[in-house]
Amino acid sequence: MKLFIVLLLTVSLLLPQTTYEFTKEEVQTLYASIRELENADSLNTKIIENLESQIYMYIQEHETDSLIIENYKEQLALQEEMIKEVKPKWYDNKYLWYSCGILSMLVPIWAIGQIK
Repeated sequence: MKLFIVLLLTVSLLLPQTTYEFTKEEVQTLYASIRELENADSLNTKIIENLESQIYMYIQEHETDSLIIENYKEQLALQEEMIKEVKPKWYDNKYLWYSCGILSMLVPIWAIGQIK
C-alpha cells in the first residue's frame, strides 16, 4: 500500500500538469466577485452577531419579566389574605348595630309603658 502511494505521488509530480491561464479581465472579474463575497460574508457575520446579542437581550428580558410576574402573583396572594382579614365580619354590620340601638331604646320605653 505504501509503495502504491509513493509510486502515485512520484508519477503525479513527474508528469506535467496542464494549467489554465486566465486573462486580465477574468482575473479582475474573479477578484471583484471574491471581494464582493468577502464583503457579503463580513456583513453576514455582523448581522449574525447583532441577532445573537438581540437574542441574549430577549432572554434576559424574559427572565426579568418572569420574575416580575412571579412577584405580582405573590402580591396578589398576599392581597387576598389581607382582604380576608380586613373584610368586615357579620357583627360589624352597621345595620345590625343600628337596629340593636333602636331596640335598646324601644324595649325599655315599651316596658315602662306596660308598668303603668
